[in-house]
Amino acid sequence: MIRQAVLEYDHDDDALDRLGELIGGRRVHVLRGRHGYPVVERLLPSLKAYPATSFAGECTDREADRVDLDGADVLVAIGGGKLVDTAKLVAVRNGVPLIVIPTLASNCAAFTPLSVVYREDGSYDRYDVFRVIIERVIVDARVIASSPYDYYRAGVIDTVAKFYEARYLSGDNSTVAGVDAGIALSKQCHRLLEIELTETAFRSYSEGTRYAVDHVLAIGGAVGGFGDAGTRVAVAHAVHNALSEFETTHAFLHGDKVGFGLLVQESLRRSPDVAVLRSWLEQVEAPTTLDALGLSADDIPRLVASVMRETTLQQLPEPLDSDYLKIIFENLQKTIYR
Repeated sequence: MIRQAVLEYDHDDDALDRLGELIGGRRVHVLRGRHGYPVVERLLPSLKAYPATSFAGECTDREADRVDLDGADVLVAIGGGKLVDTAKLVAVRNGVPLIVIPTLASNCAAFTPLSVVYREDGSYDRYDVFRVIIERVIVDARVIASSPYDYYRAGVIDTVAKFYEARYLSGDNSTVAGVDAGIALSKQCHRLLEIELTETAFRSYSEGTRYAVDHVLAIGGAVGGFGDAGTRVAVAHAVHNALSEFETTHAFLHGDKVGFGLLVQESLRRSPDVAVLRSWLEQVEAPTTLDALGLSADDIPRLVASVMRETTLQQLPEPLDSDYLKIIFENLQKTIYR
């Protein structure tokens, strides 16, 4: 099945200036984040006039139920990935369209017809796929360029993972048109390995950075939208989900944990790309060992069990070998698997 959630994607130096025209005379409710929202409000003071709910920080069922739209015709989500995932849950449950204003280029939540839902303790619960209408994703260069660099860095890592996970699930091409389209888009995501991933380059907001931001926010999401189970969520994200059960990993960004999961996934494949990924992740200061993530050898059995449980829910080409997975984690405990 091909699923696309977004009607329009607008990335421009003044994209926010067109929000009022898009809203028209409709009643609005705003779901706003703690950190990025003030930046958006300074650029668009008219937002103060709309009823709003402040996001508590985690995409949970309880948080989605807490948002009372009070008869609004449209929901405007202003924040990062977990806020956007929460807004999609709210929009679906209330039957209203959604407008998304990302304040971070950290993941593809703004472009995907799904929400990653967590438990109250911060551990991963599930992801829900549904029909949601996102009328427009408004990417204002002034907002993104002023956002924290580390979120962008982690977003690029997560986007590069789209290529490796699609390849793991479906190879280099497919006879299914949607999957083949997803694979083709994932190959574009792989090109982000070649960009200059530094804070200096990000702040300059060059054409290369704009290209990367569009891939993080939109193209990466379209990979799974076209390819569905044939390109979305493989071992790298299963490792991410397993890591979320450990409190020490909660301080790490989504993309950082997915990057570590890529090392596990490609080691399972005995891929020559492991060395390339290890070098790149070290260069951009992402964690490449369990030790860096705050985990020890004693945590490996539980981690293996959790990954095995996660992957039973996925349509992997073949079952994982738990013994080999354990060896990989042991090699990734303190020094990278070589």
